Amino acid sequence: MKKILIALFLFFSVFMLSAQNQPSVQEIQSSGNYLYGIGQADEYRQADNNALDHLITQITVRVESYFVGKTTEVEGTVEEFAQSVVKTYSNVSLVSAKSVLISDRKGKYEVMRYISLRDMEQVYANRKNKIIDFVQAGIKAESNLRIGDALKNYYWGLLLLQSHKDRDALTYDFPDDGSRLLMSALPELINNVFTHLDFEVKNTEWRPSEKYKAFFLQVTYNGKPVDNLDFAFWTGRGYSNTVSVRSGLGLTEFYDVVSDQPDKIKLTVEYAYENKSGYDQEVNAVFQNMRLPYFDRSEFVLSLAKQNFEAQPQIVKIETQKIDFEKLNKVDQSRNLRKSVIKVVGAIDGRNYGSVRDQFTDEGWLVYNELIANGNVKILPFVDTLKVIQMEEATIVRAVPMRFSFKNNSRDFIEQVVFTFDKSQKIDAISFAISDKAIDDIVSRSHRFGTVEDKYQLIDFLEHYKTAYCLKRLDYIESIFADNALIIVGNVVRKAEPIDGMYAKAGREQVEFIELSKTEYLERLSRVFSSNEFVNIHFEENIVQKVNGDSKLYGIQIKQDYYSATYADKGYLFLMIDLNDSLNPKIYVRTWQPERNPDGSIFGLNDFFVN
Repeated sequence: MKKILIALFLFFSVFMLSAQNQPSVQEIQSSGNYLYGIGQADEYRQADNNALDHLITQITVRVESYFVGKTTEVEGTVEEFAQSVVKTYSNVSLVSAKSVLISDRKGKYEVMRYISLRDMEQVYANRKNKIIDFVQAGIKAESNLRIGDALKNYYWGLLLLQSHKDRDALTYDFPDDGSRLLMSALPELINNVFTHLDFEVKNTEWRPSEKYKAFFLQVTYNGKPVDNLDFAFWTGRGYSNTVSVRSGLGLTEFYDVVSDQPDKIKLTVEYAYENKSGYDQEVNAVFQNMRLPYFDRSEFVLSLAKQNFEAQPQIVKIETQKIDFEKLNKVDQSRNLRKSVIKVVGAIDGRNYGSVRDQFTDEGWLVYNELIANGNVKILPFVDTLKVIQMEEATIVRAVPMRFSFKNNSRDFIEQVVFTFDKSQKIDAISFAISDKAIDDIVSRSHRFGTVEDKYQLIDFLEHYKTAYCLKRLDYIESIFADNALIIVGNVVRKAEPIDGMYAKAGREQVEFIELSKTEYLERLSRVFSSNEFVNIHFEENIVQKVNGDSKLYGIQIKQDYYSATYADKGYLFLMIDLNDSLNPKIYVRTWQPERNPDGSIFGLNDFFVN
C-alpha cells in the first residue's frame, strides 16, 4: 500500500506536468529530440501498451549502439544484451514516458508513447547516482564491520553498473586510491572483503544420544568481530537456513551425526541478497533480466581434522562496561544478578523454561514467555562479555547471545539479549541489543548531549522499541506512542493534532497529508503481527540529535531493515521521543520513508518546530 500511494502521487504529478508542456505529435516525430512508439488496438489500454512496447524497441536499438564492441561472450550478442538492459529500465524508470491519444476513429485507438532524449539521459543519470550511493554505503558499512551490508551494497552497485550505458567509463574517487573505474574497482572490493574475512571454530557441542553436533564460530574481519553477515553451510544433504552473524558469533548445527563426523564445514557467504531485492525495483529488475556475476571466494572450507575443541563454560564472569560510567558502575549485588542470569540461561539451554519463574516479575515473565514462544532458541557460548549497568530505576545486565529459528522461515537470527532487573532484583524486562557501533555513537557523545544516565536511558528505549516489534508486543507499542502522535509513511504524511505547535514546519509545501489516528495505526500493526510468525528489525546505522536546552527530547534517524514471514522492506526511520519521564517515554513523531529525499536528507528534527 505504501508503494502504491507513492506511485500514484508521482504518476499524477507527472501527468499534470505533461498536460501543461506536451509537444505536438508532429514535433515529437520530426524534431529529433524524442524517442517514440505508436500502438493501435480496439481498446485504449491495449493500444497504449502496444505503443510502450514499440517505444521500448526504439530504446533498445539506441542502447545497442552504446554497447557495440563492449559486450563479452558470456553476455551474449549485442542485441540480446541490449534487450536485457532495457528490461531493467522499462518497468522502473520509464514511467516518465508520456502518452498521447492520436485518434480514436470507429472504435480504433491509436496511441503514442514518447520520451525526450533529455529525460532519457536523466534516467541514466539517476541510475549513476544510485550506483554511487551503493558504493558509498558499502564503504561506510565495511568501516563499521557491517560486512553483510557492505557486500550487498557493493554487489548491487555492480549489478546496476552492468546495465548502465557508460559502464566502462564511470569512476569513483576513493579516499585511499583516488579515482578508479568502477567496473574494475567493485569486483575488487567484493573479493577483498572475502580475503579479510575469517571463520574460526571456537567451541563444539556433541550430544551422541541425539546424534547432534554443533560448532560455534568466531567470525572476524581484519581481526575484529563482524556485526552483520549472512552465510549458509552444507549439512550433508543440502544447504542450511541462512545464519545471521552478530557480534562475531555464528553457529553451525548437524543432525544424524555418527562418531566424529563431519570432518569439515563448507559454507558460503551471502553477497547477492536477491531475497531483499524485492524492495528495490531497479535492482530486482537486474536480477530478473541479466546474467549475474559470481564470486567463488564467497565459499569457505573449515577443516575439523585432528582439532580438539575443549568445551568452554557458558559464563566466566560479569564485568562492567569499559567506559567511564561515573556512578553507573557501582553495582553492589552483581553476584546475585549473575546467578539469576545463569539460572535463566540454564533453563533455556535445558528447555526447562518454567523452572525460573521465581526470577521474574509478572511483566518480565510475560516477556520471557513471548521470547521463548517466538522461536526455537539456543544459547551461544559467551565469555567475559556480560556487562552490568546501574540506572536510577533498574539494573541492566547485557548481553547473552542467542540464536532464534522459525519453522516457516529460511533465516536464523542471532541476537544479543539484555536483561533488566527492578529494585527487588527480579527480571522485569528482556530486550534485544542494538549494535555495539550504535551504542558507541551514543555513549561517546559529549556531556552537553546528556549525562551518562541520559545516554543509557536512550539506549534502553531503542532496544525496547526494537524488541517490541520483534516480539509483536502491541501493548508496549501502544504505551509509547502519544495519543496525538504524527505518523509519516513514505511520501505520505499521516497527521494528528499538533502538540504545542511542534509540527508547524511540516507544512503542505513539503508533503501531502492524510489522516490516520493512533488507533488506526495500531490496528494495521495488529494485522501485520497476527499474519506473521516472526518480525525482525535490523538497525544498520543511527544518528541521534538532541533538542537544544535541558529537555530530554531527542530525534533519532535510523536506517532500518525489516523482515517478517510475509514481507520485507528497507527504509529510513525517524523518531522524536520524549524521555523526560523515564518511566513513561513517548514518541511524538514517527516517520518512515523508503528512500532519501531528493537532496539526500531524511526527515529529522529540522523538519519540526519544537517550543
